[in-house]
Amino acid sequence: MDRLSPFDFVELCCGGKIKLSRSEEKAVERGRAVLEEAIRSGGEYYAVNTGVGALLDRRIPPVKMLEFQENLVLSHACGVGKPLEECIVKGMMLHMILNLKSGYSGIRPETLELLVEMFNRNIIPVVPEKGSLGASGDLIPQAHIALAMIGRGRIFRMPYATCSTIEEFDRHNLRPVKLQMGEAIALLNGTSLMTSLMAFAVVYAKNLITTAHIAAAMSIAALGGNHEAFDFTPQKWNRRVYRDVSADFIRFLLSSKKQHFKDEAGIKNKRQKPYSLRCSPRVLGSFLEALCRYVWPVVSDEINNFSGNPEIFLESEMVAQGRDNFHGQSLAQAADALAVVLANLSGISERRIDKLLNGSAKGLPSFLMRSSGLNTGLMIVQYTAASLVAENRFLANPASIHSIPVAAGQEDFVSMGALGARRVWDALKNAEMVIAIELLCAAQAMDFKRSVSDDSLVEEAHQIIRELVPHFDKDEEFGRRIENLSGFIHNRGGFLRKIGLIHWLDRYLGEQCEEKA
Repeated sequence: MDRLSPFDFVELCCGGKIKLSRSEEKAVERGRAVLEEAIRSGGEYYAVNTGVGALLDRRIPPVKMLEFQENLVLSHACGVGKPLEECIVKGMMLHMILNLKSGYSGIRPETLELLVEMFNRNIIPVVPEKGSLGASGDLIPQAHIALAMIGRGRIFRMPYATCSTIEEFDRHNLRPVKLQMGEAIALLNGTSLMTSLMAFAVVYAKNLITTAHIAAAMSIAALGGNHEAFDFTPQKWNRRVYRDVSADFIRFLLSSKKQHFKDEAGIKNKRQKPYSLRCSPRVLGSFLEALCRYVWPVVSDEINNFSGNPEIFLESEMVAQGRDNFHGQSLAQAADALAVVLANLSGISERRIDKLLNGSAKGLPSFLMRSSGLNTGLMIVQYTAASLVAENRFLANPASIHSIPVAAGQEDFVSMGALGARRVWDALKNAEMVIAIELLCAAQAMDFKRSVSDDSLVEEAHQIIRELVPHFDKDEEFGRRIENLSGFIHNRGGFLRKIGLIHWLDRYLGEQCEEKA
């Protein structure tokens, strides 16, 4: 495996297989040999032959070394809360494999082979979502994966059902490992949960920002927005390339081969429209800037960085520790940034929803239904959007500033990156729901008022939504429609694949937010 982009990472977790190269196998063998020789030479190494945390000065007797490995795993497997999603756990396993296959951790080949087999056979441990501080890595979540490797804990059997690890291993003719000296800490240290969550978040955020442009363009079309707001005139002082990308894409969505807008009875569109319409490129472009210039590169680097402990230098045959590879501060701050732009993305979408529903737009009935009064129409779907926006604003509060010292002060500044990354994953799903509500409302509005050409991508998006959701002539259970549409957005870019825009960012931005590294 060469350098992986976040897209490659997610694709591997969604059905890919891993096969270690011979050079990777040799690196693992060599790393193990270096660690064993260092211990034979009388060296003292943290969590290899000493206690952990505030107990680092306690030497572990050689006769107790195997017992110590199991004790470390058992004591660290104290996560609580509902299980993480299977795809996120599989991403954790992948990141652990990427760390271990380097040979820098001192893991034995047979231990790594079991983890690779579990990944390839889709044997996914149940990992509780809460417990990591994101500092000595994701100790507690990774311990639950190590727990399965020694034959304990539980495994996902099918959605909403689990079985014992031994039962699942027997089905696949696998056997647990008996961890040897230094292997427990190699499995426990790393940024696997933060990295997995953020890899999935940036890939799905990349799909969502594309869908958000489509939703904005549909709303602009239904509300008679002025396309001049999206015209591009090069200015030598302009440094907002992402704003221009966003404006160009909205204009592209709205345009036909001949013209940008239909001329409605010869009436010109108003020059000034609400900020949520004409300033869309500024807000959506800022999202692109944060994602492509900052968050995506940080996540890409972490996928390919070594974040374990100890760190074995194969060339010099040296064992190093205390180099803070496992501290998640960079991921924590990137998660905070992504949470903020997700809150703003959902916030501006909700404002456009209001414009579609409030009855002020010419040609659109109040709440987008003719027989209002008897029917409430889409009035209440805005309530759901407002609730989701409020929650995303709450989730946008930074996690990385909330360090709490632990281990008797030995680990006195932690990143809280796992909390930040879990919050981003929740905020992303909320934002997908808000964009789904905007698409629902914009499609309904376009049924009453068309201001784009029939061959525009906006009209194509409208027709695709109509294949999923019908026009509403009377009230019905709208929540089910919202969730179906949101699921279509979330499902690995299903909506974008349908409209043929899954790769539009790559055409505009090249390697700044690339699909393939």
